[in-house]
Amino acid sequence: MVSGMRTKMPATTKSVEDDRDSAKSLRKALAVLDAVGSAETPPTIAEVAVRVGVSRPTAYRLMRTLVDEGYLRQDAQSGRLSVGLSVLMLASSLLDSNRLRLEALPHLQSLSALTGERTNLGIIHRNRVLYLGGVEKPTLPTIYSRFGKTAPAHCCSLGKVILAYQPKPFVQALLAAEPLLPHTPNSITSMPRFMKELEVTRRRGYATDREEHQQHSCCVAVPIFDGQKRPVGAIGVSGADIKSLSEHLDALRHTAELISHRL
Repeated sequence: MVSGMRTKMPATTKSVEDDRDSAKSLRKALAVLDAVGSAETPPTIAEVAVRVGVSRPTAYRLMRTLVDEGYLRQDAQSGRLSVGLSVLMLASSLLDSNRLRLEALPHLQSLSALTGERTNLGIIHRNRVLYLGGVEKPTLPTIYSRFGKTAPAHCCSLGKVILAYQPKPFVQALLAAEPLLPHTPNSITSMPRFMKELEVTRRRGYATDREEHQQHSCCVAVPIFDGQKRPVGAIGVSGADIKSLSEHLDALRHTAELISHRL
């Protein structure tokens, strides 16, 4: 081979490498979008770069593309980032076609009117509880809709009641990805204690959140099953007092049975 002469890479090899580079860029862009969407307050580009684990120039390049396409927006003064309106179009398509949400919402409305409490619907997604919707208590003038918000499964009654009916390897894998971190002094942070909590939950058929995720906020939840008796989600009632919430267990169970039957 003549010194300095470049050999042409086979087209198939180059195509594979291009596909890999494109996939990597896509993953990074999605990670940037996820980092902005999950942040408690609008982050800066530097904060996103640290969270995603990329250089600041790379984060800036990905951010500019997402802003141009409407998936992110950047405040002109502070430079901080937030989710753009293009995400809403994707979300609306999902929400309008998700059968669990469509079947559950009318029943959540009735349950909220009956109990006078806030009601929630959630599933397990990417090792956390993902809220598909909810209805605020009737005494408040606004519709309560937490869809898209997430919570750690181990200190949320919706998460605990779904995990209680999952195989042990599934639970162990989830907890390996999402450790038992404390969110309040009441959070369960011991694996043996948490597994015992799931055993008790499965035996009695409902789970409780005794200010384990947020202080002054409690919840009681029951599972929703599909036709094969698999736990596909959970509904719950939330309020400030666990004792008063427990009085609504019969109505909560009945509502879950109605939704399960529809599924």
